[in-house]
Amino acid sequence: MDLARRLPLFRRSIEQVERYRPAWEASNGAAREAAGPLWLVLGDSAAQGVGASAHDRGWVGLVLARLRATGEPWRVVNLSRSGARTREVVDVQWPAGRDLGAELVTAVVGGNDALRTREAVWTRAVEDLCTALPPGAVVSTTARGVFERKTRRVNEVVRARAAEHGLRVADLWAHTGPPYRGLYADGFHPNDRGYQQWADALAEALGLT
Repeated sequence: MDLARRLPLFRRSIEQVERYRPAWEASNGAAREAAGPLWLVLGDSAAQGVGASAHDRGWVGLVLARLRATGEPWRVVNLSRSGARTREVVDVQWPAGRDLGAELVTAVVGGNDALRTREAVWTRAVEDLCTALPPGAVVSTTARGVFERKTRRVNEVVRARAAEHGLRVADLWAHTGPPYRGLYADGFHPNDRGYQQWADALAEALGLT
């Protein structure tokens, strides 16, 4: 798809960033007042649901539905931010949420690092993230499609450090890949169908059917 044809898709994604952020902020406020096990979400625009038809139809909303299908009244506080990289999750998002007493913590991030972060810097941030998160938390590999040789190497660091620190790994790399047609909203963010693959990766890490 050439740039001229992709521009409207990018504009749609930018508009979603502006709409989905306050939607999650309102949802977070309600979740903090509710009862039930708490899931703390850390990450980037994918955790915000950008590309999906609604903020809660990205991978977070899909996994939340699967968690609730177990019979528990799960609630979610989503501290992700569009454009975030791994270092922000370590230094900003996790410190903001670690005292919430969440039963489940997930940190799904890396797409923006693959695009804009030097490999050595990204690797150090991954190592710091795996050190910071509590045992049993979920980290993810980065999905396929962007600078794959670099991403593959960093994903190996994710797997190794997660094992060292007792973390679970949602293997987005294994659940994504060609053919990409019909799975992406703008060539970078998944659409409703694409986020099903991400939800499958998280569900596998969590032992959900």
